[in-house]
Amino acid sequence: MFISSTNNPKIKEYKKLKESKYRKENNTFLIEGYHLVEEAKKQKILLEVFEATENPKYPFSIQVTDAVIKELSSTQTPQKIVAVCKKPNKKTNKPKKIIALNNLQDPGNVGTIIRLAKAFDFDSVIIENLDAYSDKVIRSSQGAFFETNIIECSNLKSVLLDYKKDNYTIYGTLLDKSSKKLNDVEFLNENIIIVLGNEGNGISNEIKQICDINIYIPIAFESLNVATAGAIILNKIYNG
Repeated sequence: MFISSTNNPKIKEYKKLKESKYRKENNTFLIEGYHLVEEAKKQKILLEVFEATENPKYPFSIQVTDAVIKELSSTQTPQKIVAVCKKPNKKTNKPKKIIALNNLQDPGNVGTIIRLAKAFDFDSVIIENLDAYSDKVIRSSQGAFFETNIIECSNLKSVLLDYKKDNYTIYGTLLDKSSKKLNDVEFLNENIIIVLGNEGNGISNEIKQICDINIYIPIAFESLNVATAGAIILNKIYNG
């Protein structure tokens, strides 16, 4: 099959997946780039692949024009491949190490933190009030998205209280110096949750109240980017 027109019904329908509303309605999402497509293939979640090349990498892909790839892409200079994927069922029965994101707003930060989770052996990431399947989240994760248990929620407090019932220890990350210094905290090896707060406001007051231990990173400046702070904390946990 060869599709040359951006007005093709299939292309017009898949273009809608650039919007969160349609991703949620259809339980499908778009990815682009050969690395991400290969990672999705490993997870067996590919539905359709579109390539704009005379020598496609995948024998099952649909050949299209560069214009069609650009129509489906969210980047300025897309690679010559876009794919439609079904949302995976990646829930683990009982995660051991979780990162919980309290109303983060930047998809790039969220994707980077998913990548950090994979790098530092955290199996799950809870994402509150942000579409985990947005293009920027997936691209920023550099493929770690496909190997991480993603838990979406609209009320993080409720989710954390459920985990507390199962004896998880919740560590909040604050700028408040009445909290414990990072290097003074002994982290458990499993059944732990690290909460990272909103870029501008940090962790909400209601989340602070249910954290078991609050920690801060002593620095010589007023604050750190949330993903940078996450990297420092996760490295400490991973390397001791």
